[in-house]
Amino acid sequence: MQNSKLILGLCAALVAASAFAQATVTVYSQNPAPGDQFTNPGPTNQGSNFGNANWVYNNTRGGGSVGIRNNYPRSGNGSAYFNSTSGSGKADIEYFFDPQNSGGNFVPNQLNPNSILGTLNQLTHLSYEWYRDSISTAPNHLHPVLRLGILRVNQDNSTNLGYLVFERIYNNLSTLTNSWQSDDIIGSNYGLWATASLGFGDPNLNFYQVFKTIPDWLNAANAANATLYVISVNAGIGSGWNGTFTGAVDNITFGFNNTYTTYNFEVVPEPASMVALGSGLIGLLGLRRRKR
Repeated sequence: MQNSKLILGLCAALVAASAFAQATVTVYSQNPAPGDQFTNPGPTNQGSNFGNANWVYNNTRGGGSVGIRNNYPRSGNGSAYFNSTSGSGKADIEYFFDPQNSGGNFVPNQLNPNSILGTLNQLTHLSYEWYRDSISTAPNHLHPVLRLGILRVNQDNSTNLGYLVFERIYNNLSTLTNSWQSDDIIGSNYGLWATASLGFGDPNLNFYQVFKTIPDWLNAANAANATLYVISVNAGIGSGWNGTFTGAVDNITFGFNNTYTTYNFEVVPEPASMVALGSGLIGLLGLRRRKR
């Protein structure tokens, strides 16, 4: 990826919102019940566009599965479902302003300045709900994680790409099973760890060097004369999770400058249900006319 292209037009893309605003958007599966299930048995990350303008199934490999399904309904008839059958499995659902297919996986459109969602210091909301099924055999602390895709732009205009990752265990929080849990990363000032590709250090060598709250990440970026831009929001499982894992996420909320959106994942209604609904409405209209 030629990351420097993504820097073009940043000023136009980062106009701060002046008013407080909240919205809820329903993200539907492509298929009716039980919903979608995208699986990639191969070792290379692959994604799938399921018809939404922003959300894609992404970074799926090693037999991992992801899809909006009705296995664990939350706030409606569905949620984003995840499954992995071995330690090599991985699967994500990811938001980009303008996702582009690159070798079968999805990345932000480098030529669209709106691919920059905002700067990290403009991020005012970040939360989600998640579920771990007790049938999972992966280590007990593991749960679907929440990630921020980050573009780091350095003083010399060189760039780094990577993720800031939220996991409960590093915030001294336990992981429960068979019930929906909620985490507010911004409101609780939780820490996130940085992948080595962001250039702040290697978590495999010195984890707590790269584990910071968002205010501390901003201080670290300032000290390095770098700016951190958010280019995606990602929830997922796997990558070295030994054992099996089954779970889900829903109601992912994020936003900048106090303008934020909650994304509720639902299974698209079956066509027969829509026809029945339409017939019922027509019947009600007929009854209303007869009463006049």
